[in-house]
Amino acid sequence: MIAPSILNANNMNLGQDIKQAIENGIERFHIDIMDGHFVPNLSYGPELVKDFKVAYPLTEAEIHLMSNNLETTLPLFVKAGADLIELHLEATDKVEYWLDYLHESKIRAGIAINPDTPVQEIKPYMNKIDQLLIMTVKPGFGGQKFHSESPDKIKQAKELIAQSGKNIPIEVDGGIDNKTAPLSKNAGAEIFVSGSYIFKKGSIAHQIAELNEALR
Repeated sequence: MIAPSILNANNMNLGQDIKQAIENGIERFHIDIMDGHFVPNLSYGPELVKDFKVAYPLTEAEIHLMSNNLETTLPLFVKAGADLIELHLEATDKVEYWLDYLHESKIRAGIAINPDTPVQEIKPYMNKIDQLLIMTVKPGFGGQKFHSESPDKIKQAKELIAQSGKNIPIEVDGGIDNKTAPLSKNAGAEIFVSGSYIFKKGSIAHQIAELNEALR
């Protein structure tokens, strides 16, 4: 599955960019929420998610929550109608509490880990997550280069998941294009977040088709 990151879409034409992507087969969007504290950047608020779900109720809104103020931020995106929320393992010492909170709110729960966080650190939460997001760049800004060690980390995660007996899809985010997506897929990834490659290369339809072809 390709999950475009709207962070790199044209903000002056965001609705049209999203519409074009949906018309070309996209069923899920990756919405990066940055609080200016956990990462040195700011992005969207819950109103965007709410408006997105009103306009496209059958299209999934996946929230990548880059915030270490979960008491304030996470409930806002639950209320806004998110379908899945991924919180950063590094952002809280109450990981289990928030995963339970999401499930009690009937929202799928994911964990995101930074490039320098060992995969083994997700082990205590394997029974509580619906998805694992492996950052293949340092979080905070779009357009970065894919970290070359990422495929090995994806393989480690895949092995850990297999040992657990769970069905937890692995998502990758950062520098994903028609070269790095197949590398990630071969390592075990199933969901591919792509921003700059889809929204900043001209035709959105062409870029989605090219990425789909690379993933066949």
